[in-house]
Amino acid sequence: MARDAGAWSEIFELHYRSVFAFVRYRLRGAEEAEDIASQVFEVAYSHAERFDYRGVPIQAWLIGIARNLCRDHVKKLGRRGIDAELDETMGPVEDDAAVTVDLRRDLSLAMRRLTEDQQEVLSLRFLLDRSVEETARLMNRSEDAVKNLQRRALAAMQRALADVNYPGAVKQ
Repeated sequence: MARDAGAWSEIFELHYRSVFAFVRYRLRGAEEAEDIASQVFEVAYSHAERFDYRGVPIQAWLIGIARNLCRDHVKKLGRRGIDAELDETMGPVEDDAAVTVDLRRDLSLAMRRLTEDQQEVLSLRFLLDRSVEETARLMNRSEDAVKNLQRRALAAMQRALADVNYPGAVKQ
């Protein structure tokens, strides 16, 4: 992929919001999310020659970069032993009423118990509001595989929520 400034400006305009939403959900800190979302485009630009279009949208490549940068960021915080900063980074987006904060905390804790693929499918489907077809393209999977992964992810999420004693969860 060439490094045409106009094309990269268009790519940025088209995909920044969804990349930022993906990162913000994973990290929760707005400043950190902005930094990492910007880094996604820096990394993509610097590795443009490695991008090989095979029918998978560029957004899938950008989300993959975002997922790796988020993972690296969280690992880096953990290695430094900054548990308080890590908790703050992974905590709720903003201070809300106590019930909402508890719900966000519970959802965040439950999401951390899911596999990366399960987290990704739920993020794409419900946070970024992507269709099954779009999610399948972004994850480079069939639509049936996405539906099955989503079903398993929601079941795992329900179990995880029951484990964190969320009152609305159905214990089995």
